[in-house]
Amino acid sequence: MENQITAIVLAGGKSQRMGAEKGLLDLNGKTFIQHICDALLPIVGSNILIVSSNKEYDVLGFSRVEDIIENKGPVGGLYTGLKESKTKVNLVLSVDVPLVSTELLQWLIENHDETDMVTQTKSGDKPSPLIGIYDRSMRIVFGEHLAGNQLKLRKVIEDVKHKTIDVPEKWTNQVQNINTQEEYQNLIK
Repeated sequence: MENQITAIVLAGGKSQRMGAEKGLLDLNGKTFIQHICDALLPIVGSNILIVSSNKEYDVLGFSRVEDIIENKGPVGGLYTGLKESKTKVNLVLSVDVPLVSTELLQWLIENHDETDMVTQTKSGDKPSPLIGIYDRSMRIVFGEHLAGNQLKLRKVIEDVKHKTIDVPEKWTNQVQNINTQEEYQNLIK
């Protein structure tokens, strides 16, 4: 299975609300990104691609690629990751979901239909496009949106065949984004 899926971890954000590089924050003795990679390893092996200009992520030993077009948010990061990917199926995560588990990611893969261009998760009424599966061909769609400077990820997804699946209640805590100091402090208490 692991050669058929690439994991793309988007870690290129500016972390303005946090005030520090989110992926390198400590949670129980490991960085956010290490927690995420640990959850991905049983599924994709070392086929993990980190999209970031921060060389500190190189210590993890996975491939790291910088945005082809800088400062274009998640649309730019996804474009870069999908252009670099060699697999049809790509498991995409943002670096601010350190609680995500292998079980949740396995469930996401099992609920993905390869006729869909995107399968995103949802908890409550909030879709999480950065905990999802993207078909590699989406790089073309993202490229077109970048060319038109259309950078709203949700809008891109609305324009293609996609599915939104509700995260089972037992895993809803795993999909919370840790974006602010307050959220981080609540997490590490």
